[in-house]
Formats: sequence, structure tokens, C-alpha cells
Amino acid sequence: MRGYFLRVQILTEAWGYQSEDQFLHCLPLHHVHGLFNALFAPLYSGSVVEFLPKFSVRGVWQRWRESYPNDGSKNDEAITVFTGVPTVYTRLLQGYDSMNPDQQSACSYAAKQLRLMMCGSSALPSPLMKRWQEVTGHRLLERYGMTEFVMALSNPLHGARKEGTVGKPLPRVEAKIIMDDGTETKTGVGELCIKSPSLFKEYWKRPEVTAESFIDGGFFKTGDTVTVDEDGYFIILGRTNADIMKVGGYKLSALEIEAVLLEHDTVLECAVLGLPDEAYGEVICTIIVPKEDAKERAEQSSKPALTLEELTSWSKDKLAPYKIPTRLHVWDSLPRNAMGKVNKKELKKLLEV
Repeated sequence: MRGYFLRVQILTEAWGYQSEDQFLHCLPLHHVHGLFNALFAPLYSGSVVEFLPKFSVRGVWQRWRESYPNDGSKNDEAITVFTGVPTVYTRLLQGYDSMNPDQQSACSYAAKQLRLMMCGSSALPSPLMKRWQEVTGHRLLERYGMTEFVMALSNPLHGARKEGTVGKPLPRVEAKIIMDDGTETKTGVGELCIKSPSLFKEYWKRPEVTAESFIDGGFFKTGDTVTVDEDGYFIILGRTNADIMKVGGYKLSALEIEAVLLEHDTVLECAVLGLPDEAYGEVICTIIVPKEDAKERAEQSSKPALTLEELTSWSKDKLAPYKIPTRLHVWDSLPRNAMGKVNKKELKKLLEV
């Protein structure tokens, strides 16, 4: 329990949560963003948390307009804080763009009255950050965290919120960058390692993985490659492990998805990887190699061995909606190295051209 207390206390202090705040919550509760940032920490500070049963673009804008009518008044139960993933803000802007001028004016006015808006769980694209600020006046507060320690880095509540960065260590959190040779660097590129009073103790019944995840001094190896800018703000460059994807706020395992896709009658081999996407951070792309009989049928019918629509339909009962690939390539073979391993970094280069 002490770990939970420390986690919410750190967030409350960093972001100025207070009993006068009212949060509008529309995030999953199996994710630290929705659980700690938007629920436990607000409740600890005495805030009110109001849930939307399901994220709705119309519902969010309407709730903000109800909070702050155009006549300059403020509702007694007005929303003051909102936090979301980049995809949420993208969809809100799409909804805003479909409104008439009067509705846009009312929505912009209402959004500007909120005390704080935050973003996280995946990289915030620069164009999205700028457009959101143009429409609402809010420069989104971007931060960085993981299940293992909840939050560790954050742009400041008061001060410069720097585009493309996740800020500096939160109170009582230590961060350092370890290069491939095991040495620490203050300005170079390496793996982000975190030490925090809210850090987890171990992976359940996985002592070897736990041991591999820590370095001397009790620092946890995050698996994220980072650097810092001239002001000491951390910049996340990507996952050290190419098999972890961040899609619309979810951290997904490519290997898990591959294992399911290999159950398909048509699929002989497959590789799953995340490709950059402005709205979702990354989208799930899969490359499949069909079985020979599937290839023959495809040649005879002059149709693809497998289409994205067919794969999506088949996957619905086997994968969560956010784990289903949205891009599909059918190849004759997968490029592999001398060890027989698919080089996903090279695949990404090929597919991004």
C-alpha cells in the first residue's frame, strides 16, 4: 500500500491536483494512465472524477460547453482537468472541424476555461500539439510512465512545456541514461533507467526477468531509448526492443499478435510491427507469407491469398479490437538474418519508403 500512496502523492504534487478539481474520465481502467493519473491521484487529492461510460467526441465537447456557457458563467460541477492519449485529441479535433462556426466558438471558449489538459501513453505528434493549442489555448502537458513505476518524467505544470519531450524527473524520481557499453551518459543516447520510491519490487514469479531488469543502485531498465536536450528535458527516441508497439495509448506485444495470426489457415509465416502514424503514434502492420495451397488458390482466382477485410473479420473473436492489424502486406518470404531472425528495423525502413 505504501507504493500506491507514494505514486499518487507524487502525481498530486507535480500536477497541482486539488479538492476543487473535477476530472472528466474517458480512459481504460486497466492502464496506469486511466487508473493512477485520472482516478487514484485525483481521489487522493479530494477531486471529483466524472466518468463517461464510453469515449464520445460529442460527449466530451458537450460536457465542456455545459461547464462553461458562452455567457461567461461557470457550472457548479464544471470540469477543470482532462487527460487523454493523442488519439483522443485527434478525434476531438476532427469533431471540432465538422462543427459550424458558432459551435466552434462555444467549444473553444469552454475548453480554454479548463485548468489543465494532459497527454500521454504514446508520443504526441508535433502538429497535433500545435493545433490543439490553436483551438483551445492549452499547451498539452506531456509526461512519461510505465506500469512498473507509474510516472517518472513530466513537463512542468508551471514553466516551459517543450514539444517533442517528456520533461524532467518528477519529485523524488531519479533518471539516468545508460549506453550499450554500460556506462552512463549525460548528453548522449542510451537506455532510460529509473529509480523511484514508487518502483515495483518484482515481476510475479519471474526472478530471472526481474534480475535482468535492474542495474546497480536499484535503477530499472525501461527498454526505451532516450536522450536529453540542452535544457535537460528527456526525449524518447523509441523502444529498445522492436517487438513492443505503442498504438493509440496501448503498449502491445508484436509477438503476442503474431502467435494468434499464425493460427490462420492461410498463414505460414508472419511479422508484426508498428509503423509511424500521426493519429495513433503507431499502427499495427503485419506481413504474412501464405501457405503454398493458399498461394495456388490465389493465383488461380487472380485474387490475394488474404485481404485485410478477411483478416480483420477472422481476428475479431481472437484479438482485442486495438490489437487487430490495420495494414496488411502479402509477401512470398520474410527477410531473415543468419540466425533466422526477422530484422524488423529493416522491415520498417522498407515499408516507410
